[in-house]
Amino acid sequence: MADFDDITGWREELEAFKATEEGRFFFGEYGWGNTTKLTFEQEVRYAEELFRHEEIYEALKKSAKFVKYLDDNPEFGREDERFWDLCPVEDNKTISAFQRWYAMKLNIALGPSTLSAGESLAVEVVNGDLPSLRSPEAEQFVREEFSWIVAFPKEAR
Repeated sequence: MADFDDITGWREELEAFKATEEGRFFFGEYGWGNTTKLTFEQEVRYAEELFRHEEIYEALKKSAKFVKYLDDNPEFGREDERFWDLCPVEDNKTISAFQRWYAMKLNIALGPSTLSAGESLAVEVVNGDLPSLRSPEAEQFVREEFSWIVAFPKEAR
């Protein structure tokens, strides 16, 4: 298991890896389409990492706030002139880059939905819609919304 206690230099490490042949393969051919279901536990561990590091947590809070705004204002969309003023683009990029780095560190094949359950769990907790990442409600949420990409202990492959 990779050590995530000190993530100093994570962006530089990600960029350096992406520049290697192994990195191009990992994020190119290997990373899209060859994914397997992650377990609920793997998704929760990723979500926990989003809370552990100040830079990542601050980006998560801004992204979650925007998700909440969109949920509360279903008529609001990209065509609204204020959309890009309110959308936390840089924070979303930070979360996305951290996700790629995290997948790289654990050698998880990164597909279009990989770790999305963990990110959604974190957003739901930040927005107060779930009591915690490891609550029965959190597991139920993932079962209902992400069973197509998340395996549970009895189903893990």
